[in-house]
Amino acid sequence: MSTSFSRRNVLQLSLGAAAISLLAACSAKDDGAKAAGAAGKEAVEIKVGYIADYNGAALMAVADQEGLWAKAGLAPKYLPFTNGPLAIQALGTNNVDVAYIGSGALWLPASGKAEIWAVNSVSNADRIIAQAGINSLADLKGKKLAVPTGTSGDQLFTLALEKEGLTRDDFEVTAMEPPAIVAAFAAGQIDGAALWYPLIDSAKKGKPDLVELFSNEDFIDQFTFPSTFVAGPGRAAKDKELATSFISVIKAANDYRLANQETTISATATFLKLKDADMASQASVAKLFTSKELEGLSAEGTIDTWLTALQEQFKAAEKIPVVVDPKTFYNSELYVSAPAA
Repeated sequence: MSTSFSRRNVLQLSLGAAAISLLAACSAKDDGAKAAGAAGKEAVEIKVGYIADYNGAALMAVADQEGLWAKAGLAPKYLPFTNGPLAIQALGTNNVDVAYIGSGALWLPASGKAEIWAVNSVSNADRIIAQAGINSLADLKGKKLAVPTGTSGDQLFTLALEKEGLTRDDFEVTAMEPPAIVAAFAAGQIDGAALWYPLIDSAKKGKPDLVELFSNEDFIDQFTFPSTFVAGPGRAAKDKELATSFISVIKAANDYRLANQETTISATATFLKLKDADMASQASVAKLFTSKELEGLSAEGTIDTWLTALQEQFKAAEKIPVVVDPKTFYNSELYVSAPAA
C-alpha cells in the first residue's frame, strides 16, 4: 500500500472521530430503550447507524412501523451518518453497535475494521457527474473533481479511471464530504464529482443539465455493489444473541420492503422527514432480494464471490494490501441460521 494513500485514509478516519462523538451526543433518535420486549422483559438497546436515504434507512423505517424491534426484544437508538467510513469509525468508538454502509466502504471490513452481519441490497445509485458541456472523463482532465474518499462514489471513480486508461493525477482531485460536494457542484466551484443518488437529485436542483458520465451499471458484468449492515470485528462471537436478533429484524423488514414497496417508500419518507416523491425516485436504484434468496446466495458462496471481486478492485486501488477469504469478515452461517422476526 502506498504511503500517501494510507496516510490519507487514516487522516480521513481520524478526523471523523470528533464528528462522530458529537453526532452520537446530539443527533441520536431514541425509539425507546425501555420498551418491553416480546417476552415481557425490558428490551435491549441497540444503537443503529444509518444513512439518510432510501437504501440506507428503509429497513429501519419498516422495523419501526411493523413493530419488529419489540418483537425481537430490541429497542433501537438511531444515529445518522453521511458515509460508510464514518459509520465504521463509530463502531470502533462504541457509538454504534451496527451500521449500514454502501459497497465503497467494504474495504474496511476486508481490512479487519468491521464484520458483515447482513446484505441489504445491490446498488446502482453511484454516478460520475460533470457540468454541462463535459461529455467524457477525458474532458475533465486537468479540472477540479470532488470525491468522497473511501465511499462507493470513490470506488466507481477508480473503475472509471481504469476503463478510460486515466489516473487520479490527470485531475485536480479534492476529497470532500458528500453534502459539501453538492453545494460546490451547484455553485460551479467544481467541474465533476463522484457521487450517488439521492444527493445527485439535490445537485440537479442547482444544475439541472448536469451530465452523468458513469454509473454502477457500466461495470455490472465485472462487479456487484452490495450495501450491508456491519458491526465491530468479532462482535457476533461475543454477542451472538444480539447479532441474531438484529438479523431477524433485518430479514423480516427486508421481505416486507420487497412485498410492500409503496408502503415502504411512505414509511421511509416519514422516518427521514422527506417527501414520498423523493423516496420513490431513490427506490429505483437498488436491486432487492428476498431473505430466502440472500440465504441461498450466502450458502452457495455467491456473496463471497462478490466480496472477493470487490477486494481485488480495492487492492488495485491500494485501499487494502491483500485479498482475504471473505469468510473472515462475513459469517454467512450466522445470516442463514437467523430466523425472521
